[in-house]
Amino acid sequence: MKKILIILSIFLLLGCSKEVDNKQIEKPKETKKVEVKETYKDLNNTPIGIYSLNNNSLTRLNTITKHLNVEEDIGIFQIFLSNENTINLNTNFGEAYNNEWIKYNNIKLGFNIKYTLNNGQTTSYNILNPSNTFDHWEYLMNYLYDDYANRGKSFYSHIEEKDYNESTLFTAIKLQASYQCSEIKSIELTAFTYDSEDDFLDNEYRGNSKATLTINTN
Repeated sequence: MKKILIILSIFLLLGCSKEVDNKQIEKPKETKKVEVKETYKDLNNTPIGIYSLNNNSLTRLNTITKHLNVEEDIGIFQIFLSNENTINLNTNFGEAYNNEWIKYNNIKLGFNIKYTLNNGQTTSYNILNPSNTFDHWEYLMNYLYDDYANRGKSFYSHIEEKDYNESTLFTAIKLQASYQCSEIKSIELTAFTYDSEDDFLDNEYRGNSKATLTINTN
């Protein structure tokens, strides 16, 4: 009887045993995430310049010197889609501007104003529509003009927000000194064309199509 019980116990132990595979089970390899960095490349090479207008002649401006007096004009600066230093127009400025503008598709025009104070502090802001012209008015008052919409007129006012629409052209900008202008050491006016929000990084234009006028004060 004991032999039978012993045999039965061995059988049960063998039946309940499980063969263990000594081979190591490989864990699935972790897939490393590859960080893709955005590469910005601007294909907009629209020529652009900041000019002074005398009769039907445009002269490109790079640097000027201007003493700032409260509520006096620093200057009215024409914009033209060209890299030429001097341009003799065969029609009025507004008409000539539009003739160049329609050669380029899906672009907009904007401005950046950067001024440095005597204490070294620098402020930079963009003007992309008439409402932006009210920014930092304690230092500079800015006005946008559409010479094409007002062609044939001897006098016309600046563009107001209520009149601004998709057909509005920014053909000129006027800078005027405001009540804290005595604190300004220098001003940089940049005109640029852009086609999307990608052309800005941290609110600064980073595209190819731009022209800058430096205004030194004395």
